[in-house]
Amino acid sequence: MDIFVTGGTGFLGKHVVAKLLADGHTVRCLVRPTSEVEALRSTVSEEQRPRLHFVPGQLQKLTPDLLAGCDAVCHIAAAMKGATAALFVDNVIGVRKLLKVTAEAGTKRVVLISSLAVYDTSGLKNNDVLDETCPLEPQPQLRDPYTYSKLAGEQVAWEAYRAGQCPLVVIRPGVIYGPGRDPLSSRVGLNFGKLLIKMGGSQRLPYVRVEACAAGIALAVTTPGIEGQAFNLLDGELVRARTFLRYYRRGHRGLWVIPVPGWAIGPLAKFNVWYSKRSHGQIPPVLTPYKCNAMWKPLQYSVEKAKSVLGWVPQPNTLDGVQGL
Repeated sequence: MDIFVTGGTGFLGKHVVAKLLADGHTVRCLVRPTSEVEALRSTVSEEQRPRLHFVPGQLQKLTPDLLAGCDAVCHIAAAMKGATAALFVDNVIGVRKLLKVTAEAGTKRVVLISSLAVYDTSGLKNNDVLDETCPLEPQPQLRDPYTYSKLAGEQVAWEAYRAGQCPLVVIRPGVIYGPGRDPLSSRVGLNFGKLLIKMGGSQRLPYVRVEACAAGIALAVTTPGIEGQAFNLLDGELVRARTFLRYYRRGHRGLWVIPVPGWAIGPLAKFNVWYSKRSHGQIPPVLTPYKCNAMWKPLQYSVEKAKSVLGWVPQPNTLDGVQGL
């Protein structure tokens, strides 16, 4: 297959490109002038390099001729940080532009990399199972700019699919970790450099090892008959936050931790909102009950659909997966 990839020089993208090449496909990578092309090229074997092609350009300026002859598009590129407007341009308008071009080029499949953060967890109780049947977040504006932009981008894609314009498959990974990326994330708590405010501890961390995630995405590109479906990608056995942090601190002894027990998260969030109003916004509501409920509620997660439909094999255990990072 001839596969067009956006975000191929990024943390996840490099592994996806490597997996697609290893499976014998030809890969075209859309690269901006600032992209680290040589870093990606250096990870590819001499035998595979003739099947790796770089397409200079930007997502907002993409034209159908650049996708001519492509069997599938794998859209990995996404802004992770920045102002809401900037995230919206990259993660929503960029998706809309890509789908328009793929429709004009007659691309047979679009694999969109979304996020596990798009789910609505407000209706789930402690230890309920989150899977692909759960509804999407109805109020992303109450969460954070990244969640808002990822959900809006996915909704644009689903609208195109329902209109018959986009043969869509959606991948929703958890927190991606692996070599070159610190595995400590906001799912554990609020990190301020050497200070971590640990939120709860009993919650399972919805993590996914980058190599396994890339393998799942490659299967989503090639598995026949799965258009119109979404798949969660997570490690098989997820570690609880307190267990992960005990392991993590062995290699990061300068980290100061302030624990907030699970029962105190709700009252703390309500106090933050109350004090923000009392201070007339001088102290922003960093914590709200809605955000805390979405981020640190103890849940279980299922990847049975990806395993059964795609034949995907996850990283067996998160704690083993983070060894040495």
